[in-house]
Amino acid sequence: MIKNFNVKKVFQGRLLKGEEIISGLNKFLKENSIKAGLISGIGAVRRVKIGYYDQSEKKYISHDFNESMEILFLKGNISIKDDEIFPHIHIVLSKKDFSCIGGHLYEAEVFAFEFEIIEFEGNCFERGFDEETGLFLWKS
Repeated sequence: MIKNFNVKKVFQGRLLKGEEIISGLNKFLKENSIKAGLISGIGAVRRVKIGYYDQSEKKYISHDFNESMEILFLKGNISIKDDEIFPHIHIVLSKKDFSCIGGHLYEAEVFAFEFEIIEFEGNCFERGFDEETGLFLWKS
């Protein structure tokens, strides 16, 4: 399943120290009625909750990290889930010892964070439950 989009707008911004990334981005998306697009970002966090999807158990395993880390890569997409704007974001983080962790981003407290949002023009994807994977995936 493929949809064709045009770029409508490109936004750049930042969240302030102490803000939470998912709720901050979600607020921006809702205020600007952005229903389809891409999100990327760089910066640093003071604490984070990420998840890994266990394919055999069909459930997420999450873990909290309460330490300062650099955001090496943050990427996500924007669609609709349960009639709400939904940013689905993954993240890769670097620890003080230069090791890396990553996964599905649930929440993160900002130390410094700059982002780009590319808004698409066109009919957005909606997420629906997929029995085979146990995930909420894009449907036609």
